[in-house]
Order: sequence, then C-alpha cells, then structure tokens
Amino acid sequence: MEKPEHRPVPLTVSLAGLRLIGAGAVLGLALAVPASAAQADPPRPPAATQDAAADETPES
Repeated sequence: MEKPEHRPVPLTVSLAGLRLIGAGAVLGLALAVPASAAQADPPRPPAATQDAAADETPES
C-alpha cells in the first residue's frame, strides 16, 4: 500500500481557508436564527420634535 504524496500548504492558503470556513459558519448561524428575533420590540412611534417636548415638560 503506497502512501500518497503530501504537498506542503503555504500558511497564507491555510489561513484563507480557515477564514472562509469561519465566515460560512457565521453566515449559517445568522440564517438559522428566526427572523422574528430581530423584530422582538414593537415599532416605536416617531419621536416628537425637541420644541414640542420642551413645551410639554413643566419647568421647576
């Protein structure tokens, strides 16, 4: 039984491969999370202008 030849892999190529695997894992986790988790809070009404907010608060 013959052993296959092993070619040395440059460090930059192996690091690029690890980055690709990591990016795929992050993307897979992001897609696996239900979409409703991103919209847990109900939408907020538009904020009042600063002038209107100042008129409503009593000065002490």
